[in-house]
Amino acid sequence: MKWAAVVAVVIGLAGCATSFPGVKPLYPPAGNPILPPKVDSLQPTLRWEASKTPDVSYDVVIYEGIEIVKWNPEERQVGKMVYYREAIQGTEHKLEEPLKPDALYYWSVRTRKGDRYSGWSRYDYSELGGLAYYSVNALFSFRTPNTQ
Repeated sequence: MKWAAVVAVVIGLAGCATSFPGVKPLYPPAGNPILPPKVDSLQPTLRWEASKTPDVSYDVVIYEGIEIVKWNPEERQVGKMVYYREAIQGTEHKLEEPLKPDALYYWSVRTRKGDRYSGWSRYDYSELGGLAYYSVNALFSFRTPNTQ
């Protein structure tokens, strides 16, 4: 009986929280950094929520992901920049160049108004699963499809 109560409490404590200081991504969505979402194309259309600040444009950046351990977000690093566009009108952008298949990428968006711009958007993700807890502040991530 005691173990059943402990298991119920541990299961009841499991959960996650995500917050977005900056522009919130819509596609690919931000979520558990251990399981980056897979996009549908090597030239995906990135989408984000509109800024509350009027009359802004957006900049987009993409970096290669370096994976030391695939299942551990703390063993992943941002590699070299592979894509950058600025002063995008609207809240989406289709990549003009293809990315590598079956690869991890990090991306972000920021607002721009004339010569002034915000910091790159990131998200805070924390998860409590039983007795384990981890927290990550990161760029948004995604995986490209394997087209070979």
